[in-house]
Amino acid sequence: MPNILETPEQQIAVIEANALKIAEVADRGHEDSGEKGTVVLLRQLEDNSPNLEDWQFKYRPMSRLDDMLSDWKQGKLQEMIIRYNPEVSVVCTFLYPNGAHSSYHFGKPEPE
Repeated sequence: MPNILETPEQQIAVIEANALKIAEVADRGHEDSGEKGTVVLLRQLEDNSPNLEDWQFKYRPMSRLDDMLSDWKQGKLQEMIIRYNPEVSVVCTFLYPNGAHSSYHFGKPEPE
């Protein structure tokens, strides 16, 4: 698999800055599909800012993940999706133009 283009610290900063939006996309995606999945965060090489635009958030249920990530079953992503509880947590996956990806499982934030 290609190298991840951001450090874990940079990725966590993106999650923290966008946690409510990620949770909203996850909730809506789970409700619409009826399936567990992941919120895919489409990252760019030119702008790795923690501020994301709406087009950078995509929900992919397990049945459609192969469309974006052909190797998701070899990594820990499949395990993460199977184990998480969509009522209280979210799985999000960073996807880079070179095909690299990295996933995180975190608890849903409380709206302020």
